[in-house]
Amino acid sequence: MRAGRERRGTLGFLRWLVVAAGLVLAVRVVQIQVFQHDHYLAEAEVKWTQEIPLFPERGNIYDRNGEPLALSVTSWRVGVSAGLAEDPQATAATVASALGIDAVDLAARIRRAGARHLVIAADTVLDREQKLKLMADPAITLEDLRSRLYPRDAVGASLVGFFRYGEEKDVATGLESSLAGYLAGKEGLAREIKTPQRNRNLGHIVIQEPEHGKSVTLTLDAELQAICEEQLGKAVTGYGAQGGSVLVLDPRTGDVLAAASWPLAGPRAHPQSQLGVWTNLNFTAQYEPGSVFKIFTMASLLGNCAIDTATVFDCSDPDFGSFKIHNEGRHEYGDLPLMRAFSKSSNIYFARAVGNLSDQEFYRDLVDFGFGEPTNLPYGGQAGGVLYHPSRWSGRSKSTLAIGHELMATPIQLGMALCAVANGGVLYAPRLVRSLTDPGSQTTVDLAPQALRRIMSPHLTEVLREGMARVVKEGTGVAARLDWITTGGKTGTAQKAKDGRIAPGAYVASFAGLAPIDDPRLVVITVLDEPAYRYHFASQSAVPLFRDILVEVRNRTRWLTDVPGDRTATTLIAEKGTKVKVPDVLYLAVPNAAQRIAAAGLRLDGGERDGLVVQQVPAAGTLCPAGAPVSLTVVARRAGNAPAAALCPDFAGLSDRQVRSLAARLGVPVRIQGSGFVMLQDVAAGDELAGREVTVRMGGLWD
Repeated sequence: MRAGRERRGTLGFLRWLVVAAGLVLAVRVVQIQVFQHDHYLAEAEVKWTQEIPLFPERGNIYDRNGEPLALSVTSWRVGVSAGLAEDPQATAATVASALGIDAVDLAARIRRAGARHLVIAADTVLDREQKLKLMADPAITLEDLRSRLYPRDAVGASLVGFFRYGEEKDVATGLESSLAGYLAGKEGLAREIKTPQRNRNLGHIVIQEPEHGKSVTLTLDAELQAICEEQLGKAVTGYGAQGGSVLVLDPRTGDVLAAASWPLAGPRAHPQSQLGVWTNLNFTAQYEPGSVFKIFTMASLLGNCAIDTATVFDCSDPDFGSFKIHNEGRHEYGDLPLMRAFSKSSNIYFARAVGNLSDQEFYRDLVDFGFGEPTNLPYGGQAGGVLYHPSRWSGRSKSTLAIGHELMATPIQLGMALCAVANGGVLYAPRLVRSLTDPGSQTTVDLAPQALRRIMSPHLTEVLREGMARVVKEGTGVAARLDWITTGGKTGTAQKAKDGRIAPGAYVASFAGLAPIDDPRLVVITVLDEPAYRYHFASQSAVPLFRDILVEVRNRTRWLTDVPGDRTATTLIAEKGTKVKVPDVLYLAVPNAAQRIAAAGLRLDGGERDGLVVQQVPAAGTLCPAGAPVSLTVVARRAGNAPAAALCPDFAGLSDRQVRSLAARLGVPVRIQGSGFVMLQDVAAGDELAGREVTVRMGGLWD
């Protein structure tokens, strides 16, 4: 009886114990499933899942004709986790069918590997079907390898830039950087489900699909870019320049067609020796444009009716009261009307004429042209130029601004202002991006040209183009003349300042040209930074560069192929048989030079002057019509009225042979030290010799 009660008590206790345990378990389950659900779910996800990024494909970059400039290519590293291969032969067959390799040999490799991981293909491109086939076998691993390819290699490198995937941060320059908002896309997100077995998972769940980057079509013409880079490289080397740039624009839209910049990049596969190859000087370099700026001074003068084309100024008097301004080479032209002054690039004319404008009128017009502020071009590191408000001008500022000094401008600013001259007076924003294409929908959005404002009347632009045509026909730009097209432009030769001071012998030579002049299709800005002194005039370097570019553009692109040949045919027929070769009169006294010029059937432009000839336009050897003018730049006589033959010539940049030849012609005793090209001379050019021997020190052009 008692034993029975004890047994029932024990069973009851056990029953209550089970019930209590069940209650505790139930409470714990509720606690875990309800109150601590999020906590344990997070712990489980950490242990059994892993969030992984889904990388977007970077958008491609194309030129205006659809030629690829930058492409994103996804390749794959294919491997096999041998320890997870339940059927090595089947795994080998799957890999072999996708990669086109021997299945029997691969199966043997998998068996020999034991539990190791094998890399089957280090870098291979797979299509969608191949990827799906390989992903079906859990023993096969696929590693995403993203890379950026540049089919035209270094062409346009300073503009397009580069992009590299980094482990922590991607690196980019140029348009690859500034257009990243279009090109990059957005990362997606996936959750990978892991298993207790190493290197094995149950696949992943996509949480957010990646948004692939848009493809960008530029306004750039890749072939035109290649031409400009080739010709710029030849010019920098041939003229001994420290650097340079070429900019080509479509004046009807503001499109940037080519933007070459020195130093040029080498093959992308090799390390670049200079960081400057990734900087495009057309947008980042600012300089005093010099006489090129007279185009816009003339526009302001005529637009405000401050002068007309018949207005004459004395272009021999450099005295402005508190300061002096001379013509280049101290030419004394006498009285000149506007067009003659423009073709001869008379500093005195424009410095005097601008006095008829108020400070505010002149400043307002220069701002309207876009000077003094950066463009909206999508290129990083743009310079804005320098144009001070009239409140900061000195008594000579307006006169020096009129001839392109006391301000800084970039090639793109000058180019866009010149586009307005070419298209009838409308200032456009520069355009680099022509269209954007969405990779998903394949829809393309065109980015239309942006006309900012009208800044001139069409009639005024016709007058300006006529002046530019005369520069090429009879002025400082004659080296740009071609027999199949009529061109126009304006030269600029500006001294450089270094550390706040004018640097002797350092110049920027530039030319702003239109082709063809009567119906401009191309605006071309050529700039050479510090060419060797014997080429420092724009007529000797920047103008020939412009001409050489046009020749190649006609031969290799469609931009000028349909320019009618009869644009200059009538003139050529009339001149046939009457052309004469311009003699070499460099470093001769003016009377001797005049005799040679007259003997050749040509005439001296500007009258005879005392001194030594240091530049001639056209250059020696040029074929010109009989009676055409030859313009000379002369080193004037010094105090004491020394005869020209007793003045020291400028030997800068000449070779040993050239020094000896020139010295012999002039009867100058000379001593040569070293080898290479003349870097220094102990008697300054133009100084009286008085029987002294001139010592010249030779060296490399880059010393």
